Amino acid sequence: MAGPVAPKDPTRKKPGFYVLLDKQVGGIPQDDGRGRHSIFISSDRLPSFARVTGGIQDEHILNLLTDVAGFRKLVHSIGVSISGKAGMTVDFSLICKGNPGSCHRFTFPADGAERVIELGALQWSDADTGLGEFRFELPTVSDMATVSVICYVNEGFQIPEQNPDPTVDTQSPRYREMIARSFLSAGNNARIQSFLRRARAGEEVTVAFLGGSITQGAGAVPLQENCYARVTCEGLRQRYGRNIRYIKAGVGGTPSETGLMRYRRDITREGAVQPDLVVIEFAVNDAGDETEGVFYESLVRHVLNGPNHPAVILLFAVFADDWNLKRRLAPIGYRYQVPMVDVLEAVSPQFGSADRVITKRQYFYDVYHPSNLGHRIMADCLLYLIDRLDNQQPEGESDSYIPPYYGADYVNLELMDRKTPFPGAAVTPGSFTETDTDLQSVPLDDDASNTPMFPHNWQKAAGSQPFVLEAECRRLVLEFKDSGSPDFGKALVTIDGEKHRILDPTEAGWTHCHTTVLFNKQETAKHRIEITMAPGNEGKTFTILGFGVVR
Repeated sequence: MAGPVAPKDPTRKKPGFYVLLDKQVGGIPQDDGRGRHSIFISSDRLPSFARVTGGIQDEHILNLLTDVAGFRKLVHSIGVSISGKAGMTVDFSLICKGNPGSCHRFTFPADGAERVIELGALQWSDADTGLGEFRFELPTVSDMATVSVICYVNEGFQIPEQNPDPTVDTQSPRYREMIARSFLSAGNNARIQSFLRRARAGEEVTVAFLGGSITQGAGAVPLQENCYARVTCEGLRQRYGRNIRYIKAGVGGTPSETGLMRYRRDITREGAVQPDLVVIEFAVNDAGDETEGVFYESLVRHVLNGPNHPAVILLFAVFADDWNLKRRLAPIGYRYQVPMVDVLEAVSPQFGSADRVITKRQYFYDVYHPSNLGHRIMADCLLYLIDRLDNQQPEGESDSYIPPYYGADYVNLELMDRKTPFPGAAVTPGSFTETDTDLQSVPLDDDASNTPMFPHNWQKAAGSQPFVLEAECRRLVLEFKDSGSPDFGKALVTIDGEKHRILDPTEAGWTHCHTTVLFNKQETAKHRIEITMAPGNEGKTFTILGFGVVR
């Protein structure tokens, strides 16, 4: 089943201390040609690393590091970062003494990003007699890597704050050069300049941000104050006028499919708001898009076709493996002459440079989400683009028809749920009579509270009667709830009397919105869709959040 593969929101990091920091490791030759480097952490060695590298002076904490029981009592998780040549992976093992002692082994990319291992999720041996070693295994004996290991502690332990990296000078010429590299395309400046003229004139204008967890603010602390969207809006207010309304609608783990499904509800607020500038951020969430760009293009086209002709900026964020979907999505921006910002091009080339402006450790909160400084950089990239467009010669906007690049099949998609019926559609809920209130919820705009996503839903209660939707349409999209609860089970979808597919809401392992295309027809026709629990799952539940319908 195709669908979103974006990560869940990050877990808040706990206080921690380094035991290894930017340590060079190489390999002792092994029979298979690999290189092995062991760092022994038994007896007084780990406390010594904590004292010298981590600055720990508390004797109680140091004593806890002398054996496995104390280590597990103190340490909640360890963060491991490995830097090496491009494309290299390194095996990391945490090994205990014993017969047999625990051996926890992981394979990590040598990309400099931190991977966090929660100790509570590991299987420990009752035979562990002591801590043994951190082992690094490299592909060949000639390979080298730079490694860091940080111990994050459980509640109740006080750890001095550490920042091993030099301060990033956001006013330096090198920082400005880095930001400038994010300028991917100016597109046509007519709509942006119109937005800025009205803002300067004191008119009320609205800037909206639509995306995944990065737009939600994941990695920023506190999230609502330091997310890139808020920082960007404050920068616009300082430059162009205070009368700028701010809308933020990021939802973790969701792709452009879900973004289009909720655009009217979360951005235009059921038509009550018409944004003047919309920043779209799905370049690290759309890897699982089953339409491979058609939904993203449909979203872009839908926003551009808004009644007040808003300006649009495509923002391409970056993961710690120096990846995003620019190659797939940028052609859409070029086709529609939409300005584009590529954060990957700004930060990734300098991560491996001796003259770098910022390290991966500083930019990323985890391997997916930016830190406060990373969010600041994203905002600076957007503001650089807008300032540069402001200084360009004005352009006229063409009103000629723009043919789609991938396709725009879903541009006129309408949301149908329990509150919003679709014209001519008939719903027979069967056993899906409950309303699920345990939903993915996020803070919108500047809100201090969460807003549940797709609250007008159908959840299966007791019974075995199918949910039935009869609708005349060409295309139909289903939004359902993923869940980590064992109460949820697989559902069978039948379309026009034929078994279509099995949906498993437990694959993702957490509560979030999941969008999937049920069918895409070229002609409008009447269809009957039935959803019921799959064989063997009759005693479980399933939540239909809503449908996206194209007439």
